[in-house]
Amino acid sequence: MMGKQIKRRHGQGAQGGLLGTLTVAIWLSGCSGEGATNTVVVITPPEEPVVGLLSPVIDAESLEESIKSGFNISSSLSAAVYSEDAVGASALGSYTGTYTQEKNVDEFDAVRYDGSHLYIAPRRYQDCCFIFEDAPNDGATNTGNDPESSIRILETDPQSEIVSLKATIPLEENVSVQGLYINNSQLFALTSEAIYGMYGDMWADIAIWGPESMGYRVYDVSDPANPVLDVEVEIEGVFVDSRRIDNTVYIVSRYTPNIDGLIYYVTSEEEQAANEQLLASVTLQELLPKITVNGQIQDLVTPGDCYITTQADDTGYSVITSITAISMDDPSSFETTCYNEEAYGIYVSNSALYLTEPRQDPNSSLDVTRIHKFGLSGSSVDYRGSAEVGGVVWRGGQADFRMSEHESDLRVFTSLFDWESDDSIDHELYILRESDDGPVLDILSTLPNDQYPDEIGKPDEALYGVRFLGDRAYAVTFLQIDPLYAFDLSDPSDPFVAGELEITGFSDFLHPVSNDLLLGLGSDAIGGIKLELFDVSNLAQPLSLGSISLGGQGSYSEARFDRHAFTYQPDVNGVDRFAIPAHLYSLDNTYEYLESGLYLFDIRDKEVPELASLNSVGSILPPTSSSLFFFSDRNRSFIHQDTVYYIRNEDVWVANWNSPTVVNGPF
Repeated sequence: MMGKQIKRRHGQGAQGGLLGTLTVAIWLSGCSGEGATNTVVVITPPEEPVVGLLSPVIDAESLEESIKSGFNISSSLSAAVYSEDAVGASALGSYTGTYTQEKNVDEFDAVRYDGSHLYIAPRRYQDCCFIFEDAPNDGATNTGNDPESSIRILETDPQSEIVSLKATIPLEENVSVQGLYINNSQLFALTSEAIYGMYGDMWADIAIWGPESMGYRVYDVSDPANPVLDVEVEIEGVFVDSRRIDNTVYIVSRYTPNIDGLIYYVTSEEEQAANEQLLASVTLQELLPKITVNGQIQDLVTPGDCYITTQADDTGYSVITSITAISMDDPSSFETTCYNEEAYGIYVSNSALYLTEPRQDPNSSLDVTRIHKFGLSGSSVDYRGSAEVGGVVWRGGQADFRMSEHESDLRVFTSLFDWESDDSIDHELYILRESDDGPVLDILSTLPNDQYPDEIGKPDEALYGVRFLGDRAYAVTFLQIDPLYAFDLSDPSDPFVAGELEITGFSDFLHPVSNDLLLGLGSDAIGGIKLELFDVSNLAQPLSLGSISLGGQGSYSEARFDRHAFTYQPDVNGVDRFAIPAHLYSLDNTYEYLESGLYLFDIRDKEVPELASLNSVGSILPPTSSSLFFFSDRNRSFIHQDTVYYIRNEDVWVANWNSPTVVNGPF
């Protein structure tokens, strides 16, 4: 494979070292003269412990000092802002659940289905609709459900294709639902007072989000018609992300103390002196976040369960990131681990949680990402090690697909931005492994490297869809054409690009159909929605098995950017089914609205890759009444046997997979 050559390397592991072995030869003479023996004694001094980027808090005073010191950092050193234009299905028996990145790692979502009931949280924006004057009016009457401040519980019957409302759970006006988990007869609702969308630039400004709070509520829904609130919790701080593994929910939050009179961004010695005088009167208890459980205020963290940075620099550490583990067996109890750095995004495997933070390399002024690994085992959260890698992983969206753990190794794609270069974007692959010597993630290998110097992507190509599958990885870069790269990671110490395929358009989202087939969802050459099936049975020669395009320029599918809008039902009598929502515009570049709905597809003959095919089945198009209601900003779907439930904003529409034009609803 030919390509441009690597220009730079920024990655660095966590710092630490070992003393070399000191050998001292001491000759000892025996007492008998001629029978003397000589003995060499090797003295090996104690090894210097390897120091990771985080270390356990020794005492409360050290934690207090680290928090207070963060308030004296110049505002000119606040976090940089990065941008990039664009950056496994859960099937439970005969019905689909919420699509997740990793098997057995559940992800919260605002709409959940357990096979008998739908649970629908209200959208987090009450201004639900966009107005387009050219939208068609078919004369239908609007019977849709307006956004309500309540969680709706609806009973389903896939045989009759009828949905009925069983109960509503009211919410206060200032409380929004981040998402839901369903665990047997428990409904776990993540709540928040703040809305930041997909992180965004405001996320870097501590003074904006500092005084916010989030929390969770657990309801007993063993009788869905009569939900009962069991536990109500409020946590000081801002929600970062959450996952559920088995019976444990993990919540990551960020907190900075809200101190009256404190100057958050110091610009002079006088301001720093004023801050120091004020902070001298503030106790550690006043600096740490609190948690309120059923009205009882407690400390969210204790110094003995926290870590502090070992490398002080100019970014400041007046931020506390907390990892709170809640057992669903007793959701009023919790265990929290904290550290005094920022967290921007997470990736969770079956046994570990990785937190990332974009930073600036003080030596080169280029971007680096700091990664911390915490092992997970029930409510136990154990710090395992850290590393810094060159480039940016993400600042929002679902670029956690850029990270994947396989056999305890972390694989991660980063993007490096250098606006002074003719080629402003480079991409790198890192493989990290826990060190045997201490809490460090060693950089086992990188790509490009000296043996494989060709860069990933052509000049100025952005990184779009990424997916890891076992000892393989796939990545899509794009500027004018779409190279699909296939990576061989079977030897973690020697990764390489095994093959590539150049096609028009690009894929934002990649789904592994099987070990030999890959499905891409993205944009075609004219700006429409594109689905494409790839044969990757020969990694050195990936092939396109065909594509389907929907609409023209401006057409949009939420599933390209939110995996929870993508529904996949594998192996229905040998056929895989999937569905995506879409808003379609005309092919003549006039942006004339065509239609909006849920589009159904299947994949046949997947057991024989060269014969596999991607096919359009039809679409579920709920009736629209006016230009107000044709656009939906939240779409979900679930397939139960042959019945399809399409949740469009607050409405539920029902159709049969084999006759999707017959639509019942809204419910």
